[in-house]
Amino acid sequence: MPVGRGLASFESSAHKKQQYQTLGRKLVEEQREQIKTQLQVFQNALITFRKQHAEELRSNPDLWSKFSEICRSFGIDPLVISSLGIGSKADRQEKYNQLALRIIDICRLTKSLNGGMLLVDDLLDLINCESWFTEDPEVKITEQDVLTSLDNLKALGDELQLITIGNKNYIKSTTEEINADQGLILSAADIIGYVTVAILRDNFKWRSYRCKSNLEDLVSNGILWVDDQSENHERRYWITSWINK
Repeated sequence: MPVGRGLASFESSAHKKQQYQTLGRKLVEEQREQIKTQLQVFQNALITFRKQHAEELRSNPDLWSKFSEICRSFGIDPLVISSLGIGSKADRQEKYNQLALRIIDICRLTKSLNGGMLLVDDLLDLINCESWFTEDPEVKITEQDVLTSLDNLKALGDELQLITIGNKNYIKSTTEEINADQGLILSAADIIGYVTVAILRDNFKWRSYRCKSNLEDLVSNGILWVDDQSENHERRYWITSWINK
């Protein structure tokens, strides 16, 4: 076989293979979009059913249980399900129970990032950024919802505590106590995102060892993060709620 013809045949075969691969990827993507669209149709139908038949679902525990199971199988957040068509005290309690589970889960997942001090505003952002909550005002979670859920959790112990630093509410999931000095430090850090020994010394009239001792405790607990890259080479201690801003 002539060399030129062999190469041409090989290149043609490789080109066809590439075309088939491209076509295959296109078909898979189209199927994925079709399934996604169909899933959204089913989800919207279930949401509409939940709104229109809230009273019937409320009065029939077996129906509610089966309906909830179907919703979960179609990827609908249980918190969304429990937030729709609220009419009775039992409905509200179910919503707060589901929200409490979400709060516990988020506190656990973010503890390595914030040392167990989760800003309530950050919690709301994490929950409400999901499409269900942004598209339907009826299910959007508010700070009052969070406070009510935390209050309900008190019956199970004090694993999660609501604490106020400055004018911000935090959910504390760490066993480490925040003393008065550390509360002042966190309140100051929340203003510009960080503090330095000089800032604390100048504003609170503390001695350097008092500043450093409290800062080191907050750093060791993961509540503050150290930054040695400032322009004036002074160590900054950033509060975690500002890290991603």
